[in-house]
Amino acid sequence: MRRFVTGIFVLISLLILHPARADEKVRIAFPVQIHSANVIVLKDYAKKHGVDLEVAIMRGYPAIQIALTTNEVDLAVLGFVNIGLMEERGFSNYKVIAGVFSGAQSLTLRNGVTAINWKDLEGKKIGTAPNSYADLLFKSSAKLGGADLSKIQFVSFAPPGGTPVMTALKSGDIDGFVFWEPNNAEAAVTKIGEYSALDIGANPTRHINGALMVNSEFAAAHRKATVAVVKALVEATDALNKDRKLFAETAEKAMGVSKEVVRVAIPHGTMTYSLQRKPTIALMRMIHEAGITKIDAGSAVDRVFDYQFLAEATGKPVSELKGD
Repeated sequence: MRRFVTGIFVLISLLILHPARADEKVRIAFPVQIHSANVIVLKDYAKKHGVDLEVAIMRGYPAIQIALTTNEVDLAVLGFVNIGLMEERGFSNYKVIAGVFSGAQSLTLRNGVTAINWKDLEGKKIGTAPNSYADLLFKSSAKLGGADLSKIQFVSFAPPGGTPVMTALKSGDIDGFVFWEPNNAEAAVTKIGEYSALDIGANPTRHINGALMVNSEFAAAHRKATVAVVKALVEATDALNKDRKLFAETAEKAMGVSKEVVRVAIPHGTMTYSLQRKPTIALMRMIHEAGITKIDAGSAVDRVFDYQFLAEATGKPVSELKGD
């Protein structure tokens, strides 16, 4: 009995002197979209690597950019386009450490409305969310494709997408819209619209979309935790890309949409953690030439792209991760 009591005392002493290490808390913001399913399950994967993610789900990149630049979060899923927008505003305290997904946003036209080239959109009413990535990419592609943007009537929707835009499309109040999934798939499934042959990502940008960004100071002070989050992202991405049923179920549950909508939407985007350098530089040039940004932030790409975390997480060489 005395040995038992002594053993308990020693065990308690060890627990007091060497308490179990709590998971490191990391704040992250991201949008819930079908093709960000890898981020939706990120918390579970991060837990395996000793990180407790405090998740802030936000609608749209503009709000998430504000959260990152004001230090409300440590990491954020933003559009590659946000590099240009942040650089223009003089914010440089961030690193881009992994891709998240590409595509997943399209131009949808009402049934009966056709557009063979970008100029065919002149005189049309197009629904959009002002200053969203889809809006910026569409306007850049349309202008570079020869369309006069002043001749396209843009109809703003805030909040973006959802029932209001579907009602407007069905009634003919708009001829089409530029949004992200599942809006485009919903229009197709309900047969009130079709994906346009005019691909807003059919250009040197290769339709890059979402990226994982981190506050530079946080990454320097919490390198191990940052690597852990990237590892979690890699594992989640590989798992869902391998198991398409799990991918669809994750997206369906998070989005609250039908299986059919998810099925139609999935082929229009790709989950990928590669950090594509050349397409990003092309995107910076394109949004500048289209007048979206006053500067060409292409020169900032090599400064803000940090491959060390992704290379450590994947064991792959940087040349492969660039996707060039």
